[in-house]
Amino acid sequence: MTDVFKNRKKINMKFGYFDDKNREYVITNPQTPWHWINYLGTEDFFSLISNTAGGYSFYKDAKYRRLTRYRYNNVPMDNGGRYFYIKDGETLWSPGWKPCKTPLDNYECRHGMNYTSIEGAKTESMLSFSFCSPENPRGSTKDDCDQQHF
Repeated sequence: MTDVFKNRKKINMKFGYFDDKNREYVITNPQTPWHWINYLGTEDFFSLISNTAGGYSFYKDAKYRRLTRYRYNNVPMDNGGRYFYIKDGETLWSPGWKPCKTPLDNYECRHGMNYTSIEGAKTESMLSFSFCSPENPRGSTKDDCDQQHF
């Protein structure tokens, strides 16, 4: 890495910042104007995941071999995805903010190279989860898949 990048200061933008050290874009406000997506994939298996855990997966062909629900140009935007719901007393919330849209005390989404991590906190509860598509070299006996870690 050149000195230009080593000495670069974190520049906060309205919805997040670039983390050069970890090679990630960090989203700190889930209310982005459009869903900001990350592409995860291997040679045959692919997923798209947004900063609010929306998205879909497919095998080889996005139009004919979708594995999870998604409609192109859907309204309302970014429905359908990998959502987790937390019921805390009378409060229902989701660490990725959508679909509940309950205001969170803390939110962070990190889009990196072939992974996305989302963390949300409300009152005294916090949930962190990551999505990735592990590498599957040709000839391997491993299946193409998505992995989700809590």
